[in-house]
Amino acid sequence: QDLVGYTVFQLKDHLTATMPPGFTWNDFICGRLHIDHKVPSTVFNFSTVDDLDFKRCWDITNLQLLPAFDNMSKGARLTAPFQPSLSLA
Repeated sequence: QDLVGYTVFQLKDHLTATMPPGFTWNDFICGRLHIDHKVPSTVFNFSTVDDLDFKRCWDITNLQLLPAFDNMSKGARLTAPFQPSLSLA
């Protein structure tokens, strides 16, 4: 909660709203649903939890539930333009 800025209850409420039709939380428990990053975590530029891109990557609005097959098929592809934060180190 301290790292991401939302509670597990807020996360559950958000993910429930993204649950595909016909699926239940049991599908998540059984692995038929995955938590997906809309913008893949691999495109963000962060090395610590204090980096801006860490917060952007794990922002609740970047998370959704997807059927496991769809998530695995999607991989780390972007569906829209994205600009990671610049590293000035």
